[in-house]
Amino acid sequence: MPDLSTKLGKLNLKNPLILAAGILGTNAELLKRIAENGAGAVTTKSFSINGRKGYENPTVIELSENGQKIGLLNAIGLSNPGFEKFKEELEKFKSYNLDTKLIASIFGTIDEFPNLAGMTENFTDAIEIDVSCPHVDDSISKNPKILKNLIKEIKGIIAKPLIVKISPNVTDIKEIAKAAIDGGCDALAAINTVRAMKIDINFAKPVLANKFGGYSGIGIKPIAMAKIYEIYSMMKKENLNVPIIGIGGITTGEDAIEMLMAGASAVGIGSAIRDRGTDVFKKISAEMDKFMSEHNYKTIEEIKGIAVE
Repeated sequence: MPDLSTKLGKLNLKNPLILAAGILGTNAELLKRIAENGAGAVTTKSFSINGRKGYENPTVIELSENGQKIGLLNAIGLSNPGFEKFKEELEKFKSYNLDTKLIASIFGTIDEFPNLAGMTENFTDAIEIDVSCPHVDDSISKNPKILKNLIKEIKGIIAKPLIVKISPNVTDIKEIAKAAIDGGCDALAAINTVRAMKIDINFAKPVLANKFGGYSGIGIKPIAMAKIYEIYSMMKKENLNVPIIGIGGITTGEDAIEMLMAGASAVGIGSAIRDRGTDVFKKISAEMDKFMSEHNYKTIEEIKGIAVE
């Protein structure tokens, strides 16, 4: 039987399937439900030091073309109750003593990030900094020097693994990834949602209250695949070895294998839960196991990056 375990720096996962940051990470009970359905790690919804209201409705719509679902468009606006409330959920999840790792996703300003990382560290297994959300100031995600210095500052405060989630909405994702690595991050997560819009032709205006939103789901998989390939190819050429969490449109075991072959060490799953249920993690694990057995792959490491020249 293939071994699906993988490593993200110092973080050992029983399998490479991670709940990506989103609405299913808002409380301990939801996180527990996902963990019990086979996730190797779960990521919280992104939270800030102080609570944030977010945008007015509508905030999420399902996209389809010719009757086929192609993903979701959202502009929730990072609504969250703030650190003090979220801390209670982190503590509660950890009290369950599950074999699923907990990743806390945080966001804020350049000044807030280091403080929030330090406040959060004791309540989680790893911290993901979301510098790439299309709903907030993107000066960090698009400026390699600022990003590198920010990561250095955070790494000087925390000892837990630091994951940096980077945006596809940049000129050169390799440059941003290299800056994060030079800053000392323990892992990268890519990609975040793709900036997008839908217009209601009957009312002649954008559907979302915020006009623009983040596109996720099956339609962005080829984009995510290309970005992971680019990042891993850059690291291979520069002899760098930082694990990547590949995110974007992963729905089946075959999708996950494809992402690993592009260079990911783990994959993030979000929109697929809507289509395949909360047990999608068990389903994808079984599909990966079947593929690996049929093709004589024994470990995730054997698959990682084999498609990258």
